[in-house]
Amino acid sequence: MNRKFLPLLTIIALIMLGSCNSTIYFTQEMRNQLNDNQLNVKDVQFYNSKKLILKRNLTYDETKIARGEIKFENGQYIEEIIIPKNTPGVAVDYSGKRIDVAFEQGFNRDLKFVINQDNLYQVTALAWENDYGKVRYDTLVYFLVPGGDKTFLKVKKDNIYKFQKKKRIVKGRTVGN
Repeated sequence: MNRKFLPLLTIIALIMLGSCNSTIYFTQEMRNQLNDNQLNVKDVQFYNSKKLILKRNLTYDETKIARGEIKFENGQYIEEIIIPKNTPGVAVDYSGKRIDVAFEQGFNRDLKFVINQDNLYQVTALAWENDYGKVRYDTLVYFLVPGGDKTFLKVKKDNIYKFQKKKRIVKGRTVGN
């Protein structure tokens, strides 16, 4: 093989390998396709499009039992739960326009995603105050830090084809064939 083409082939191979693991936004159309094919949303591997940070203020006694990372910030103890970008998650519950996704094991450790005007599933909160979203997580109240509201559900590009059921229409048989 000509050595001039080796760098070009390497770049093409890296692009192809990188695109195999790329993710795309999960849309209402994809969910409709799942429903049409009698497939369960709970069988889909989801990913978050952005890093999510959940924070809450702790009392001194709570610092001993907190499960997340504890920081001392502005004279207060803060518990932080960080969900990095592209963390795998699973649907634990869903309804017409909502999917509850858990990124870790445990009771009530899920975030709610609802369909937005662009037909994408976007993280939601009980209330929004000064760009902070109030969420219930693990039976406690946390706040999504600003920027978390722009987090969407994603799926791997290659896995989207697994949603489609194979079907064929039988034409029948006639005598002599």
